[in-house]
Amino acid sequence: MLRALRRAGDSSNTVIGVILLIMLLVFVGPNVLPGLLARTFPFVYEGVPCDRLRNAENRAAHQSLIGRAAQNPLVLRVQVTNVPTVPEDTLRLNIIITNNTIGTVPFIFDSAQVIVGDDGSSGVGLLFEPVSGFSTGGVRRTAGVTSFPENFIRLLGPRQRCVHSVSFPGSAALPALATGTLRVRAYYRITSGGTATLAQGSTAPAIFFDQGLAVIPGGLVQSDLVDVALPVLAGG
Repeated sequence: MLRALRRAGDSSNTVIGVILLIMLLVFVGPNVLPGLLARTFPFVYEGVPCDRLRNAENRAAHQSLIGRAAQNPLVLRVQVTNVPTVPEDTLRLNIIITNNTIGTVPFIFDSAQVIVGDDGSSGVGLLFEPVSGFSTGGVRRTAGVTSFPENFIRLLGPRQRCVHSVSFPGSAALPALATGTLRVRAYYRITSGGTATLAQGSTAPAIFFDQGLAVIPGGLVQSDLVDVALPVLAGG
């Protein structure tokens, strides 16, 4: 009988454990687990590639009211995934963009337009200190734009995050790394809410007259500065 009671108690403990695990995943997982996994296992990304996010469609008729009302919805972070030790190696970084609201938030993103430096146009970029020697090869096509092509507009769902990876030749990074002064931050700039127009052939009435992009106070959000340092070798 004692053995049977012990088995019944074990079963109850298992059920309680499963319930607690589910609660942990529901309440903590969306914000904590992705980062924890990425820090524990460097090959695990914290989110989907930003290029795979949904594109906007017919912004004149389809927008999230919660997203439009969001305050400070985007958080940016830079993650250093590889530091070169020889010129032939590469410096690899992840730009992580997180929507910290419960609404769907649009932002301007195109992987071919992620640049180093800030030319005042809309999009995602990186800023290095010191600034010389780095280029993604990206070219911005958003300067002076008042209505953004919808293939430039990506949608981040509630609490969703995306990752964009960039690489630079070790030859560009090593001079700054040798002095121990290399630092980097990511930024996102938006210059206009965008003028919304109905999609060609759409029969739906126009509800919104802008593309809902003016959700960033001051039009600029930046990540913290991250130090890029050479790895410390054992016995060195």
